[in-house]
Amino acid sequence: MLKNYSLYMLGVSLSLGLLAGMAFPYLLETLVEVPEESMAALRPLAIAATLFLVAAIFAVHYFSTRYVISRFREVLARVRSEDYQARVQISSSDMLGKLTADVNATLAHLEEKNDEVLHDELTGLPNRQFLKQYYRKNLDRLIQHQTAFLFFDLDKFKEINDQHGHLYGDKVLVEVAGRIRTALAEDQVLVRLSGDEFLFVANLSEGCTGQELAEQLLALFFEPFDIDGNLQQVQTSIGVSTAPADGENLAELIRRADFAMYKAKKQEGLSYYLFQKHPEVLTAEMAEPC
Repeated sequence: MLKNYSLYMLGVSLSLGLLAGMAFPYLLETLVEVPEESMAALRPLAIAATLFLVAAIFAVHYFSTRYVISRFREVLARVRSEDYQARVQISSSDMLGKLTADVNATLAHLEEKNDEVLHDELTGLPNRQFLKQYYRKNLDRLIQHQTAFLFFDLDKFKEINDQHGHLYGDKVLVEVAGRIRTALAEDQVLVRLSGDEFLFVANLSEGCTGQELAEQLLALFFEPFDIDGNLQQVQTSIGVSTAPADGENLAELIRRADFAMYKAKKQEGLSYYLFQKHPEVLTAEMAEPC
């Protein structure tokens, strides 16, 4: 492979231009009669004009090619950073246009497949893989601003499955996910980790604590869920960890929130527990929304 293709092509272009410039006067002589003194002046002029024209054509081709390649490289860089919504923005009706259309179609297919990989098939919620990407991309923001991680599951969910069947249990999960999702703020994320285990991630605004978020989440379980016309009361237990106070590693934050959740389960009814703090039981008065 050539180490510098552009320099090679420039050399080839100038060489061909030089040959064309040298050949032009002789070709002209075969067509019309040119005085010798005029021919002597014409030869260097033809060579210079041809070289200039070839260089200009090469420059236009070189910089237009660089522009096109840069657009494709920008898109590839975005894809490498897990931005699968990237598209090549080049309008053309020639072969370049067809290449752009093919690349964008491939990127659209990749985005669709990636979306399937990052979301839970049953509830449509983001899954654990999505959470890893989200945390990696937003690490600086999540650490600089306090972020709460609320780990919760459905109390006695196994009994619901055993009594009504797994299809019914799946519908409970869908209804729970749907109710919480409709209450999410724009910068909040609800993830289904596995089974009936969920993780709620939210930045803590000034004056807002993980305790208040837990209370707001618990409030969503006060009303029973409508499952095929049957009202199903569902309870939950919540464990809360906070970044960066309780750690900066995602696995560690989840583990600590999980530990806190099992502390909460030792309490009766809807409850939550803050990592390394005393357990708190939901009171009748709800905190103001964060």
